[in-house]
Amino acid sequence: MKKYIVIFLNRVSVQLSYKFNFLTNLLNNLLGVIVAAFTWIAIYNSSANETIGGLTLSQMLFYIVIVNFSTVLFSTETVVKLGLQVRVGKLTTHLLRPYSILLQSFAEYLGDRFIYLIIYLSLLVASLGIGYNPYYLLNVLLFLICNVVMFFILMSLIGNLGFWLIQMWPLRAVMNALYMILGGLLFPLNLLPESVYHLLSKNPFALVAYQYTLALQNELTIAEIQMNILASIAWAIICYVAFKMSFKKGLLRYEGMGA
Repeated sequence: MKKYIVIFLNRVSVQLSYKFNFLTNLLNNLLGVIVAAFTWIAIYNSSANETIGGLTLSQMLFYIVIVNFSTVLFSTETVVKLGLQVRVGKLTTHLLRPYSILLQSFAEYLGDRFIYLIIYLSLLVASLGIGYNPYYLLNVLLFLICNVVMFFILMSLIGNLGFWLIQMWPLRAVMNALYMILGGLLFPLNLLPESVYHLLSKNPFALVAYQYTLALQNELTIAEIQMNILASIAWAIICYVAFKMSFKKGLLRYEGMGA
């Protein structure tokens, strides 16, 4: 366990050293949020209704800010990581070291997003000050932890395609597009037709973005949050089993060229 803590602390140190990268990433997301916010302000101003999808303008703007901010925490960067290691042979170095590649990668993932995790947790603490039920927030915190683990394993599973594909960067663009559509980053998923909404409401991207944002907005009951937690755990187990199987098959193809 100690070696993973060291890896985690090293990644936190790297993130704090490159403050410009952190600020640039934050600014990039902020610009996207501003564009989305102005779009929704225009939609509300041109609509005769005060609510859209059950949300007032202020609730919609809060939703847009939080759901888009989730992209810095739930990044698809992991998708390309293994593919690069396979292509240059660096994976051999990790295979020879006495640690689990998945846990080592998870420690790096947490270290890279430590600052964003602190911001997310600060939102939860601040929610206590505006009258949120502590038990409700405890469930929201558990939901966040399950989502972080589940999303990382999902991205790692997709990253295993690096054993079969030469270039993985096009796949990251596809993942980002799926995240925007299936996660509800452009609009709340409940604006979709009811049958489509029920089909998509528990997909992994919806759990980390749409559902978690509703939980932060106090729009879900505790029972609904617990159902989402179970869905997140189920996805994590499915992805973990698939990851182990595909990683094992991928190693049979790995030649270690360039190591």
